[in-house]
Amino acid sequence: MTIQIPRISHGYVDAEGVRVFYRETGPEDGIPLLLLHGFPTASHQFSRLMDALGSRYRLIAPDYPGFGHTETPDDFVYSFDRLADVMECFVTAKGLDRFVMYLFDFGGPIGLRLATRHPEWIAGLIVQNANAYEEGLSDLALDTIAAPADALDGLFTLPVTRSQYEGGTTRPELIAPDGWTLDQHFLDLPGRKDAQRDLALDYKSNVALYPQWQAWLREHRPPTLILWGRGDAFFTEPGARAYLHDLPDAELHVFDTGHFALEENLPEIAPLIGQFLERQTHMKVAIIGATGNLGSAVAREAAARGHHVTPLGSSDVDVTDPSSITAAVAGHDAVIVSVKGPEQLVPRGARALLEALPVAGVNRLVFLGGGGSLESEPGKRFVDSPDFPAQYLETALDQTEALRIFRGSDSAVEWSYASPPPVHLVPGDKTGSYLAKARDTPLTDEAGNSRITTGDYASAIVDTLETGSFIRERFTAAAKG
Repeated sequence: MTIQIPRISHGYVDAEGVRVFYRETGPEDGIPLLLLHGFPTASHQFSRLMDALGSRYRLIAPDYPGFGHTETPDDFVYSFDRLADVMECFVTAKGLDRFVMYLFDFGGPIGLRLATRHPEWIAGLIVQNANAYEEGLSDLALDTIAAPADALDGLFTLPVTRSQYEGGTTRPELIAPDGWTLDQHFLDLPGRKDAQRDLALDYKSNVALYPQWQAWLREHRPPTLILWGRGDAFFTEPGARAYLHDLPDAELHVFDTGHFALEENLPEIAPLIGQFLERQTHMKVAIIGATGNLGSAVAREAAARGHHVTPLGSSDVDVTDPSSITAAVAGHDAVIVSVKGPEQLVPRGARALLEALPVAGVNRLVFLGGGGSLESEPGKRFVDSPDFPAQYLETALDQTEALRIFRGSDSAVEWSYASPPPVHLVPGDKTGSYLAKARDTPLTDEAGNSRITTGDYASAIVDTLETGSFIRERFTAAAKG
């Protein structure tokens, strides 16, 4: 029998003048999981989870300023904005440009600040007793948020620290004393209680941002796994279910435990996290048209992110034949299509895909269409302009017809139709500086220009697949600037 035990490394990163301590484990390929801890703990709360999953997935857990082993200058101002600033700098220093976030307790307001600042970073969310809705705040939480400074010192004592671990649990004998003992050690270090008092007084800033975070969730619809201990004295079960208002496709699991759900229910929770990460980091993707310019760029990007790519050319599949498509893509999680050709190949392919994919058991499709069907102004498509280049007209009209077919379909296929800028899709590598939105007009910069490199466009396509964005919508992408 082979037993795989991951090696966990430890180190520091200089970020915003703060020496941030972190733990890291797992292989370099695939999408990392950034573990954001809560109060009054630090990255050590994830040690057992890292042991459980670190042989298969890359996990990174930092300590915030004022927590754990992180070293902070004497003049550091403790607020949730500043903690998010430091974590933003930490993420950049670690070279993380795409990751899943685990949000626990304080990790919620810190992580959601990162998400609204950098939506392109977020491949998915795991939310565990991290509140973003007023209905999830208990009376105790509301009283604590409104309490004056001189009423907060009791929060930082050993009995309260211990109660956060044992409160609401079903089998308190499963809760090791090491967690609350180590937490209290850090709380008792010089200056730490002052830091925590400042953060407690600033917690109201998080509640004020709830509507903004909810709007972000509605717009971006990241794949989300919600894990919740229903015995949490601060963040109640309605707060878990409230996420479903904005993330109706999220997966929700509620456990008969307290705030620190991993302490009692790791054997049940770790497999759920592993399955979620597997879906986000190792999808099986069939790419029809993978030998073309755009198709090959998308294939390279998807493979670089750890997905299992099946490249399909015209010798492998007839995109106009439903039976050929079904045979070629069965067993895959998603299909990306980038094709063009004579005799209305593109619209015929669109019809065949909508027929074939449900039979093949594949419900996700990203179709690379054209920019000619975008509108220069409402009701005026670029393809209808007398100045539209004649050599591209047939393909543009075919791609426009394909969009009409998708929009008129009642198929169960969750399609997304991608349109590049109508003129300036230019050769170039991925820069990571781009936007993607569901709309019928091009995205432009302040000078009115709309352009994107093939590398960034390919990245936007794979982003859409990973995040489940733009379901049954046309979207377009363009460089920032």
